[in-house]
Order: sequence, then C-alpha cells, then structure tokens
Amino acid sequence: MNNAVFLSFNESVDKYLRQIAKYPLLSAKEEYEIAKKIKQGDLEAKKQLIQSNLRLVVSVIKKNVVNSNLTFFDLIQEGNTGLMIAVEKFNYKLGYRFSTYATWWIKQTIFKAISEQSYSVKIPVYVQETVSKYSRLKTRMEAMYHNEVKLSEVAEKMNIPPKKMESFLNAFTSSLSLNAEFEASDGKEVCLGDILASKNPYGSEFAEFDELKKDLSNVLDRLKTREKDVLKRRFGLDDTKKNTLEEIGVSYGVTKECIRQTELRAIRKLRDICLKDDLLSCYI
Repeated sequence: MNNAVFLSFNESVDKYLRQIAKYPLLSAKEEYEIAKKIKQGDLEAKKQLIQSNLRLVVSVIKKNVVNSNLTFFDLIQEGNTGLMIAVEKFNYKLGYRFSTYATWWIKQTIFKAISEQSYSVKIPVYVQETVSKYSRLKTRMEAMYHNEVKLSEVAEKMNIPPKKMESFLNAFTSSLSLNAEFEASDGKEVCLGDILASKNPYGSEFAEFDELKKDLSNVLDRLKTREKDVLKRRFGLDDTKKNTLEEIGVSYGVTKECIRQTELRAIRKLRDICLKDDLLSCYI
C-alpha cells in the first residue's frame, strides 16, 4: 500500500469513527424502552439501537481480531450484520444488557467470515472433493467387507498414493477442527475449542461466555460417548490431556484412521448442532 492510499484509508477510518461517535450510548432504562418498542414494530427504535451500538462492533474487532485477510471495513460490515441480527433476536424481558447479547453475534459473524475466507484459501476444491470421495468409498468398502478398511486400501482403489491421501485428510481435518482461523488480542486462537477449554477466554467483561460454555458442553453431551471422548482428547477439553490419533486408537484397539473418521464425524455433528441451535439456548 503506497503512502497516498494508506493516508486515504486512514482518513476513511477516522471519518467513520468520528461519525459513529456522534450516536449517544443508551442507559439500561433507555435500552429497555427502545427494545420494547422494537418488539412492537417501531423501525425508528430499531435504527436507534443499532446506531448506539456501532462503537461496540469496533471495540469487538479491536479486542479480538489480530490477523485477518479481510479489510477493516469488511470486518465492520460483518460485525454490523451481527449487530442487526442481535437487534432482531434480543429479548429485553430476560434482564441483561443488549451489549452482552450483541457481542456474541458480532463475534460470530466476524469470525465466520474470517474462517470461510481462510478455508477457501487453504483447502483447494479438488482436495475437498477427493476427501469426500474417499469418505464415501471407505463407507461402501466397510459395508461390503463387514470390517474396517485401511487408508492404504481405499487410496489404492482411488489410484492415489497413501501418503498423499493422508496429507489431504490431515489438511481437511485441520480446517474442520475446533481451532479457528483467527486470533484474539492475547495471541490465542479464538475458537469453539477455546471456549470449551477455558473458564473465560475473553476476560471478565464478556461474562456471557460463561453461559455459552455451558451451552457448548451441553452440545458435546449430545454426541455419542466415543465421539465426545475423541474430541476431548484430541483438543484437550475440560483439562483432558491432548492425544494423537494413534494414542487414542491404541486405547480403543482400533487404527488411527478409524479415530480420524470418528473425529470428522463428531466435528460435523457439532457444527450442525451449533448452527441449528445458534448456541444460544440460554438466551432465546
């Protein structure tokens, strides 16, 4: 970025920050009354609640996003989308502040955009397609032979070197893992695994994550026993020591490939449940 472009960008950022600073913050009482009007269909009240919390979006970005290929204004746009979702879903009758609720939605939309952008760059389409074909073929072969098949056997049927297939699976597992593709301000990755493993990964000011952690633990409980155990041991959740695929396989008397499939299946289930329930059963 040359100096002229950089200065122009800085001026645009400054202009935006000055603009949103003009919108007054709301007291708890004002927020309550406005939220009540929104439920009655008052569009002006909705606009006021959004405008008064635009600075919250900037604050979330500054505190939580360190590395991202998205521009500042891309992040702002995603965060503002989350803010508008929060305005639509907020239940003022539950008694907590809107900012507490909105922070979660803002982070979700921002981090989802970052993760999707990183995913599309890191995992080529042909790798995704190859892994998908591998999974389908492996399932068919095991149904045919009534026994577990090795990675090398499936790879041979696909005319792919086993080591190459393993590298594809490793890349795909990494992209689907609970480790997200972004970092918090403390240098740690902000991800589902962090929320589950930490008492409060975002500091005392984000008390809503204590409730979210409970929700996420409940989500884990909806997995099969082995799936839950594999995720806990793979990602060191609930103070569990991190284990390799091979170590977990030995404890179950199966191959690491079998554990890899269990891990992938569990993560997909976990993500489906999270998307379906919004991870907000304690709020909605």
